[in-house]
Amino acid sequence: MKDENMSPNVSTGERIVKEWYKKPAVLSLFVIFSSFAVYINSLSGDFIWDDIEQIVENPVIKDIRNIPSFFTSDLWRLVSNPTISSYYYRPFFLLSLTVDYNLWGLNSIGYHITNLILHAIASFVVYLVGRRLLSNHIPAFIGSMLFAVHPIHVESVAWISGRTDPMAAVFFMLSFYLYMLFKDGKGIAMLILSIMSYLFSLFSKEMAIMLPIVLLAYEALFKPQWKSKYNIIKSLQVIGHYILVSVLYLYIRTVALGDTIGTSFSSSGMSFSSSPPLRLYTSLGITLDYLRIMILPINLKVLYDVPLKESIFDWQVIFSLCMLISIFVITILTYSKDRKIFFTSIWFFITALPISNIVPLRPTMMAERYMYIPSVGICLLVGCILYSVYQRNIQWSFYLKALLLAVITVFSFITFQRNGWWENDVVCFTKMVEDAPKNAYAHHNLGDAYRRMGNIGQAITEWEEAVRLNPYHSEANNSLGNIHLLQGNYTEAVRRYKIALKTMPENAESHYNIAIALEKLGNTEEAAFHYREFITRAPAQYRDVVEEVKSKPIVSR
Repeated sequence: MKDENMSPNVSTGERIVKEWYKKPAVLSLFVIFSSFAVYINSLSGDFIWDDIEQIVENPVIKDIRNIPSFFTSDLWRLVSNPTISSYYYRPFFLLSLTVDYNLWGLNSIGYHITNLILHAIASFVVYLVGRRLLSNHIPAFIGSMLFAVHPIHVESVAWISGRTDPMAAVFFMLSFYLYMLFKDGKGIAMLILSIMSYLFSLFSKEMAIMLPIVLLAYEALFKPQWKSKYNIIKSLQVIGHYILVSVLYLYIRTVALGDTIGTSFSSSGMSFSSSPPLRLYTSLGITLDYLRIMILPINLKVLYDVPLKESIFDWQVIFSLCMLISIFVITILTYSKDRKIFFTSIWFFITALPISNIVPLRPTMMAERYMYIPSVGICLLVGCILYSVYQRNIQWSFYLKALLLAVITVFSFITFQRNGWWENDVVCFTKMVEDAPKNAYAHHNLGDAYRRMGNIGQAITEWEEAVRLNPYHSEANNSLGNIHLLQGNYTEAVRRYKIALKTMPENAESHYNIAIALEKLGNTEEAAFHYREFITRAPAQYRDVVEEVKSKPIVSR
């Protein structure tokens, strides 16, 4: 059949040469290349923030014999304290760090290469999903390009410990893509691989648990046989396998985490798990802000210190509620007009449920890394809208292409520039303090970064500011106690350590240090108590210190 768009004066060979750039293989390679290019300067980044404990000082990842324990315990119990559970169950994250350590040792470049590869794969799978979901490679290419270069992903890619999101997204998107292949008659193997990929996504990060709802929405919107009661039951039976995997995962996670599920603290250290209304009032503004920085990525931050909203009558709460209702109504109206636009819109709302603070988030209510999977829907939505406008107004082609090129260029520039915020601890935490000047957590982190580089005076200044903002901040009091201990001011050191232990009794370091100070003051009985607490709570990297403490006469008697 003759192509209606082919000019009679253009040969088939000339047309192929002219339009080689439109081929899916070329477009996918361009997406992959772009995802690497915008993050290339992140390769020089050092280990920062959680990387220190999770990689540099973590003996667990340095021995492959520990791999089975990744699946039977939570992340921080293995890393920092064997006597407490944390909020995180991320066995695949620890597994990836183990692989990296065996490949690269403690060369941070290797770990960053892994992050870049994960992001490139995620961007590529977004393109694959977009092509099959939208039945067109052009909106898929637009959406995947926006995803590849969007500045909101910097935290997840440039920060080594942020890789849980790209890892979860790769398996999440791959599972969805394989499910679509299965539903299009590609065989039962696609379903089996999809279910396996879903489990791997859950083992990477918890928010992948929304996939069964995404699959239900896909079935209801894109499969005409859904109207048949018999086919509805068949579809539900298939999706039931994903639900069974979810139940299995939740059981394993519950056993690993114990009674810590659902407990959390804000970044300021204030518990708000007991005040769900305040959390939800605040979450309205956070959700709106997520949408804002997806469309207009300005005023981006390393740390979002979000104050709790005390009343539903707060004007910001009312404004956010009205805006979200308006967005939701507009989304519903698209259902009858364009189901592809409707599906990509509700993708955000479905996958963002785990970050809605219905269950408290730890350690902060808002973070850009939380948006990695939800952003897929928004990026593909923009691709849908731009292509729809192009189809209806071909004469706007030049302007739409120019707009898209400008947006991708600006996004790429912002991303490239923001990678520098994750270069090292001092740069990162200085930006954190700039973003949240009243956050004690940020000041303590900056003080700790100064300590590691040998600038003790500046470190003390930051720790004192942290204590001024939050007199019961455990880490800052512990750090100041260490200074007094080194200066021989044992009475003040004990006072600081007691404050630290009051708010964080599981802190092994505080128990050890207060024991030293008490022993210096002649209080051997209380010192022995804290030495024993240290032995019980000490993480694996303190193995040698534990043996030394056990040999002390005041402990052994």
